Amino acid sequence: MGNLTKADLEREVTISFPEGAGMENYTWSIQKIMIGAVEHYSYHTGQIVYASKLLQAEDDHLLNNWKHYF
Repeated sequence: MGNLTKADLEREVTISFPEGAGMENYTWSIQKIMIGAVEHYSYHTGQIVYASKLLQAEDDHLLNNWKHYF
């Protein structure tokens, strides 16, 4: 993958959904789409870490020295 320029990031694209999908078409910049994807998957990463901590039988530190108390 090559380097993205500022113009690449600012370019707007239209996301279209099939008729009857229950979603409205929208136009976003490439930058907004990339940020949205990162936000989306970071949320899922948090869910995975939270579920992993809940399923641990012992009180080991899942992320080494980063202990979060609930």
